[in-house]
Amino acid sequence: MTSIRKNKGFMAVLYVLVFFLLAEWLTPVIVLTNTGHKPLFLFFIAAALLMALLKTPWWISGPFKILFIVWFIIYVYTDDAFFTGEAIRFLWSNFSLDMQAVFSQNWAETTDIFRTVLFFALLWMAVYLIHYWVSYRLSIFLFYLLTVVFVAVLDTFSPYTGNVAIVRIMVIGLLLAGLLHLARWAERHRIELPGNKIAAYVIPLFLAIAAATALALYLPKSGPIWPDPVPYITSFSEQAGSGPGGTVGRIGYGVDDSQLGGSFIGDNTPVFRAEVADGQYWKVESKDIYTTKGWELTENVGESRVFGSGDLLLTDFVPGEEAEEDEASIDMAQEFPFVLYPYGMKSVLAGGGIDFEYHSADQRIETFSQGQPIETEAYEIDYSEPLYSLTALRSTSEEDLAALPAEFDRYKQLPAELPQRVRDLAAEITADSANIYDKARAIESYFSTAGFEYSQVDIPVPEEDQDYVDQFLFETKKGYCDNYSTSMVVLLRSLDIPARWVKGFNEGELIAVEDGTETYQITNNNAHSWVEAYMPGVGWMLFEPTIGFTGAASIDFDVEADQPEDEAVEAPERPNPIPEIEDEATIDPADEEPTQMNRIGFFLEENIGKILLGLAGLGLFIAIMYKMRQKWLPKLLIPYYRFRGDNAATFEKAYLRLLMQLDLYGIKRKEGQTLKSYAAYIDSFFGSHDMTKLTQAYERSVYGGKAETIRWHDLKESWENLIKQTTG
Repeated sequence: MTSIRKNKGFMAVLYVLVFFLLAEWLTPVIVLTNTGHKPLFLFFIAAALLMALLKTPWWISGPFKILFIVWFIIYVYTDDAFFTGEAIRFLWSNFSLDMQAVFSQNWAETTDIFRTVLFFALLWMAVYLIHYWVSYRLSIFLFYLLTVVFVAVLDTFSPYTGNVAIVRIMVIGLLLAGLLHLARWAERHRIELPGNKIAAYVIPLFLAIAAATALALYLPKSGPIWPDPVPYITSFSEQAGSGPGGTVGRIGYGVDDSQLGGSFIGDNTPVFRAEVADGQYWKVESKDIYTTKGWELTENVGESRVFGSGDLLLTDFVPGEEAEEDEASIDMAQEFPFVLYPYGMKSVLAGGGIDFEYHSADQRIETFSQGQPIETEAYEIDYSEPLYSLTALRSTSEEDLAALPAEFDRYKQLPAELPQRVRDLAAEITADSANIYDKARAIESYFSTAGFEYSQVDIPVPEEDQDYVDQFLFETKKGYCDNYSTSMVVLLRSLDIPARWVKGFNEGELIAVEDGTETYQITNNNAHSWVEAYMPGVGWMLFEPTIGFTGAASIDFDVEADQPEDEAVEAPERPNPIPEIEDEATIDPADEEPTQMNRIGFFLEENIGKILLGLAGLGLFIAIMYKMRQKWLPKLLIPYYRFRGDNAATFEKAYLRLLMQLDLYGIKRKEGQTLKSYAAYIDSFFGSHDMTKLTQAYERSVYGGKAETIRWHDLKESWENLIKQTTG
């Protein structure tokens, strides 16, 4: 065994790095399985590595590990900190059950304790294998590669976010690779390295990796070049959708909104057809609790009312006195145990003895037949679109908000973890608004004027300590309806304005018009979310903050104001993300499209800092590569000379190139030393006869004038062997 393996300090550094690498395996397992007790598992790994480093005898290390596993089970499953008689009986009873399940091959009957023991056994085996690789093989590449693949796959296909973990793994892997390379080199050349020599190698390695990591993190990064394959893969899964974890899925209506975020792919599968006077938003339900990651519904609130087919049922959106009554016919293509209804709904008519239950907690209307949930295939809805008085809306004030009863408190709920800058932004957006309605309109319009982008792809999922709304408002500014609607609700609640998050479908695609009746095709692509805010003294009102959507166009604004005739008041319009195209004759010459040179100038002006930093990084890279040319240059020399002509000229150039490479390697030829003497020294250093063979051929060709006797093909192997030796 070489001296460097006997250096406990050097080996201790290796084992510490191995511990951190094993921790990167443990962390996602703990997170995804919600196992808990991570510090105890880390202690087991650290103790096992320490005993391996100290070469503790197996009859000490084995019992210690077994006792720790038994204590862990007692502590976790019984809350006892000691080996009491009751704890021992508990262990024995579970052990008996597990053995019966194992011998009967009924694996589903095994207990959690049995699975915990198997997990510890896996950790024990992993520590043993890594100890073998590090201490005896001096190689960690396979385990390092598996770690990178493991974390990358989990980051791509699971809710686990491995962005920071990948960076840590790369740093740890580079450090381990460098240190183990030093150990292999010292062993191969039988060189004993004292502590100061090891430090002279290790410290620059640490500094170089730290500098490279800092530079890589600081430099600007381009977006992904290839499209994300996950949407294509998950689109074939029946579970694709807006499920937990916010992963990529197929767009459509889902029931779990507790974890928003992630990308969606389109799905034009029909959901229903609607014959109606004009396009409507089709509501399903609302939710009121924002959790920093998504939405949930308060339990045991409100009341439920059961009504029959054709019975009058008024929701929170009461039609105005002058509202005209309309009728909508719904033909379902997918089966839902609830009604999709427009604003101002008055009654639902369906055959087959179907009853309806309206829940005031989430405004959901469920369908029943003889007390059992049922999916309706078709039904008709009578409704009257709500009308609002602009005068009443503009009369709303903060004093009216303060007078609202306690039943509105749940629509003003916000998590304590909500960043303060979200509240500050709400105040900033509405600073010039004189009433509650204008505040809501200001927030609704904010997204179309502040550089936000509508997209369903490349949408991130907030990390564990990150707020969903804060991430969208201040970091990404890119998302779809869930991002916009949730953000508006939170901003409204930051001003104590009651608001709730609403789910359903937008108007869909107009496919036919006949006798004043429009037919719309609504698909999964039309699944949508929006906002309802409460205007004191007026009632609940729909708002549409998502860029590219104009809301329920049938909602009118009835202006009741005594205005002079020359100051006609117009109903406010929804924000339109598509700018109007100016007439070519009115375009100012100064606004013409910039030339290519102007674009280059603008780019250089905006990115001069990044360009200079990139050039500095490139210069540093070139300097490092030049300094390390001894390591990478031989890999180019071998193929270069391998395919040159088989003649004396090629051999002579290759021999001179070898002398230069040996000089770079550090084996310098002394002044006045003959080639024969230098060759003998080289062969004694590397333990071969290759240099003497090459030197004799070189002297015979150059000094003996017998170039025709040189066969480069026969000498090539000796030359390549020496070139490869200089890469260490």
